[in-house]
This record gives sequence, C-alpha cells and structure tokens, in this order.
Amino acid sequence: MKDVHVEVRAPVDLRPLAQADVGSKTLGYLDAVLVDRGDRVRRGQLLALVRPSDLPDQLSAARGSLEQTRATLALARANAERATNLAPSGVVSQQELQQAMAAQAAAEAQEKALSAQIGALATRLGETRITSPLDGVVWQRRLDPGALVGLASGTTILTVARIDTLRAFVAVNERFATRVQIGQSAFVELDALGDKRVEGKVVRLAPGFDATTRTLEAEVRIDNSDGALRPGMYGRGGIVLETHPKAIVVPVAGVQISEKGRSCFVLAAEVPAPAGAPHALYKVARRAVQTGVDGGDWFEVTSGLTADDQVVVAGADGLAEGTTVRVPRPAAARQ
Repeated sequence: MKDVHVEVRAPVDLRPLAQADVGSKTLGYLDAVLVDRGDRVRRGQLLALVRPSDLPDQLSAARGSLEQTRATLALARANAERATNLAPSGVVSQQELQQAMAAQAAAEAQEKALSAQIGALATRLGETRITSPLDGVVWQRRLDPGALVGLASGTTILTVARIDTLRAFVAVNERFATRVQIGQSAFVELDALGDKRVEGKVVRLAPGFDATTRTLEAEVRIDNSDGALRPGMYGRGGIVLETHPKAIVVPVAGVQISEKGRSCFVLAAEVPAPAGAPHALYKVARRAVQTGVDGGDWFEVTSGLTADDQVVVAGADGLAEGTTVRVPRPAAARQ
C-alpha cells in the first residue's frame, strides 16, 4: 500500500524565466565588451561600450548654437524691455514694439528647441553604454570589439537570461484540462539527473487550447537558486491532479488481462505439506479486480483486493482456479 498520485505527464524542456537580447540603439563601432558567456550580471551593470560615429560632434555643435542663441535672446530681451519703456512716450512705434516682442519670443523658442536637442543627443550618447536589463547570466556573446552595431546593422551584442528560476510548459490534453489548477504541485524528471524528481508549482494556464495539438499549456516554475539545473535540459514534466492515500498497488506481472477483464490470483487455502519442507502449499483463487492509475511497473487496484491478500506474481500466467502453488518458507520456519 502506498500513496498513489494521479498525474498528467508530457515531454518538456527547461527554459529561462526571462531572456533579453541586448543591442545598441546608437550607430557606431563596438569599442569594448566587458563580460563573456557564463558571467553573472546585475540589472544596470555595464556590459559593453559603443564608439558613436558623429554624436560627439553633433553635441558640440548644438551646445555652440545654444550659446549663440542665448546671446541673441539676451539682446532681444533688452530690446523688448527698451521698446516697452519708450512706447508710452511715442519714441517707439507700436510696430517696433511688436517686432521687439516677436524677436524675443522667437529667441526663447529657439533656446528651448536647442536645449531639447542637446538633451536628446546627451541621452543617445549615454546609450552608448550598454547595460544589463535584468539580473542573470550572459547566455550568449555574439560580437567582438570592432563590429558595427546600431539600427543600421540590426545586430545583438549579448543575450542575458535569468536562470535562478526556470520554467517548463506541460501540455495537458482535454480530458484532464478541467482538473488542472494554478497552485497545484508539479514536477520535472530530467534525463540528465536520472530518476531524481525536481518539484515545482503550476503558476499559469494558457487561455485556450492549441489548435494543432488540442492541448492546454500549463506553466510550471522550478526554483534553481543553487544553479544545479540548466536551461535546455530535456525530460518529462508532470502535474499532480490528486492523491489516493494508502492505495493498494500490485506489480504488473500479478495482473492478468483478458477479454473478460482484469484479475489476480491470490493465496486462498493452505494445503498440508510434509514436515520440514522448504515450501508451504496453497490453493489459489482468481479475483476480478478494477485498476486505476498505471504506474508503469505497477497498477493501482481500486477494488477486488484487500491489503492482507497475497498476490501471485511469478508464474501467474500459467495458473488456473484452484491450482496449488509453492511458497518458500523463511529459514527460521523450516527449522
């Protein structure tokens, strides 16, 4: 007897919790790459430097134009103030006053435009410092210093992945889909780890069925804080739908399957055996059984047997109702 888990299983592979391709928005040449594949990085950490083609010259020219515009603005403000003071006495006409005010407004607008341009250029220049978008490890390094990067080349410098938590997607068929819920226990058995089972939880369900496979994807997340698991590992994932506590299980060899159903041979009445014989003798009886979960090398028996029944396994294929079988006695009993 043991606790039997009702599970749904499917092939899976482990995937990172998050993954991002890191590139450059600014056209230029890759000046330095400060990390390599397998390095751990933090969000905001400097990963690479790009040498822009003409941004520094554009920024210097814009700053020069801004200084010139500020001088023009100072003169325009002085002229507008003078015209405002002289207009009431008639020394300055209304047209000249309006022209002075318009010149001041134009100089102020040009100053704001140049200030915004300088801010945009400074931002683009700051983007030549490529930083990590998340905590994780460098998954791939694609380029070396000297490569052309930016919008024109459309290339990725590095790929960063978060692997402290991994995820797997279990395909659930329609028969079990309504029984799968968020928060249920799940597991992954990986080929690389042999029979070791890694526990997880169902955290998300797809909103609909895949039109091709007619299955529902359930996302299972697995803790990998110790780094023992690696994305790309292949195995089988499962979700525990329910548990049957203290269920009766029988080895597959002990269950006879025929067109009439399933049955087991159990020890019935003991037959007298010679004194000191190494075996006890028993008549067997056939019991019709109902099976539940198929565990691969065992069946869950839901009816037809009790926990005290002794089931014949070896040679059961050649038995019939009332056949006598030999059961080895323990050494102490023979003495």
